[in-house]
Amino acid sequence: MTVLIVNGEEIEESAIQQQMAAMLNIMMVEMEGEDPLVVRMRAREWAEENLIEATLLRQLAIKDPQPVEGCSPEAEVGVRIERLVARVTAKVEPPKRKDVVAFYTKHREAFEQPEQIRAAHIVKNVDENQSEETARASIELAQQELQKGRPFAEVADEFSDCAGKGGDLGYFERCNMVEAFDDVVFNLEPNQVSGIFRTEFGFHIATLLERLPAGIRPFSEVASQIEQQFLEEKKQEKLNAYLDQLRIGADIRREKRV
Repeated sequence: MTVLIVNGEEIEESAIQQQMAAMLNIMMVEMEGEDPLVVRMRAREWAEENLIEATLLRQLAIKDPQPVEGCSPEAEVGVRIERLVARVTAKVEPPKRKDVVAFYTKHREAFEQPEQIRAAHIVKNVDENQSEETARASIELAQQELQKGRPFAEVADEFSDCAGKGGDLGYFERCNMVEAFDDVVFNLEPNQVSGIFRTEFGFHIATLLERLPAGIRPFSEVASQIEQQFLEEKKQEKLNAYLDQLRIGADIRREKRV
């Protein structure tokens, strides 16, 4: 058996196997067509590299004399590592605006979004606590209140089994809800209220609050997302370079044991 040792600290085989298992399924897909043995060997190499880097960071982080307050001993090591990484990447500058614009222009298709709607509903569940007949009678009372002109949100908070926020479900795409629900709400016009309809959960009344058509998200919506992506990539590059320097001065050995 070969044992991995980093600056005198032995990395347990169980930790390597756990790291391998976490990445093996993804690697099988990415390396489709490769010999499974080759994939496993590559996964082990990457698992060992990840653990070496994590060990080097931890070993250095715990030497920091600055105290950590307000957390358990178990959490202290993680806080120290986060603090070390923050110091290493602190001087990374944010991307220039022109680079962000250029990325958006070149990769506009990456920011395409499908049609989304914002809807609200009133639901009466059919389950072990509420029969079909009881749920139907209750949703009909809610419908009568709507027909009197009461605001949808007000009726939802009074009658719905999912009360709160006026029944507002927020924005969602097709297939985020069950098919029977999508079939109704995606065919409503803004501010239109549906009739009573049934899904596998029970009886509903829904209203469409807003519709966002499919299309490319505007630059103003995604600029901060692109900037953050660039910044994280630069930080990772900085951290990788730092780890490379740590490895140069480290004692990393593999020993064979019986």
